[in-house]
Amino acid sequence: MKKIITSSSILVTVVALAVGATSAFLSDTEASVGNTFTAGAIDLKVDNESYYNRNKCAQVSEGVWQWQGSASFPVPGTPCTTSWLLDDLDNGRLFFNFRDLKPDDEGEDTISLRAENDAYVCMDVALTSDDDRSSNEPELGAGDVLEDINNTWDGELADRLDFFWWADDGDNVYEVGENALSEGIQTLTDLATTSPFSVALADSANNVWTPTAPGPIPGGETKYIGKAWCFGDLTLDPVPAGQGVSPTVNPGVTCDGKSLGNIYQTDGTTVDVSFRAFQARHVPVFLCSGEEPSLATITVIKVVTNNDGGNNATSSFQLFIDNGVTQTSVTSEVPTVVAAGAYTVSETGSFGYEATYSGDCDSDGDIVLNDGDNKTCTVTNNDVS
Repeated sequence: MKKIITSSSILVTVVALAVGATSAFLSDTEASVGNTFTAGAIDLKVDNESYYNRNKCAQVSEGVWQWQGSASFPVPGTPCTTSWLLDDLDNGRLFFNFRDLKPDDEGEDTISLRAENDAYVCMDVALTSDDDRSSNEPELGAGDVLEDINNTWDGELADRLDFFWWADDGDNVYEVGENALSEGIQTLTDLATTSPFSVALADSANNVWTPTAPGPIPGGETKYIGKAWCFGDLTLDPVPAGQGVSPTVNPGVTCDGKSLGNIYQTDGTTVDVSFRAFQARHVPVFLCSGEEPSLATITVIKVVTNNDGGNNATSSFQLFIDNGVTQTSVTSEVPTVVAAGAYTVSETGSFGYEATYSGDCDSDGDIVLNDGDNKTCTVTNNDVS
């Protein structure tokens, strides 16, 4: 997420002076043409370097990214999407896009942040769903209850995904002395369920890379955030300061998920990560806590009308919101915190019913959420003969 200040104006001044005498015309023209004032930009660019079970998502040729390494999974040579060069996050970038987790899987990433001018930078992370998604025999045999398609918070996966975030020096290795951002290891549930996990990366009172010298990140410099995750129990084992090489050698953390059972099978969880950047020049005091997070809240309400022989209930429908990159399941009447942007509300289970949209959605179910918005979309299903 970025806030951009950009404009341009052109001031053209032409100065001419003519002086006449009795027998001759003397002239002199001085022109200052094309004087220009152009506003700079606060355009935050983000890249990511991703490791999964110590295999690296690497660019093997122009525009082609594949897993590289010696681990059997993810399979070396197969496509990957979780690393990229400096770009805007709204171009469909996902820090996490892992759809076949197994206990004991782990990963590390380094996020790079770069702004054109000095900038205050804030980060927000929100858990948007923790869904059971489906129920198979091993999962039910481990004590799980049958999946409720209208409840996107009936999963267990987020409770066993451990996370750790730190201010990194760029090697994607947690080292002694590097500043923790997440108050130690946190499960994804503890980190960002009840409220977004928000960090003042650099404002007038904080700087996670130089804690004794708070202030903005300098324009043109690259700063790094490390993050490690484990499907199991994550333990910190930092490498001596300055001796980190890469996660393929030693990531500075260990993961143990061998004791996990079947209750987590088929579960899925979704997370929104966003950044805010603000100009620092002429703004000596700025606090991330004084600004609205770059997040918004949407509540989708399902109404079912059975007046023509239908017998479906609210629980018969699965509701979704989609920003063109990620489709997130939502629960009727339960507020969901997401990154600001344009979304489309949709559903499954509507055979034999005609859907209409109202509230803050338009007639097609489209809705725009700006920073700090709290909007509602009602989906009414009327049975048809």
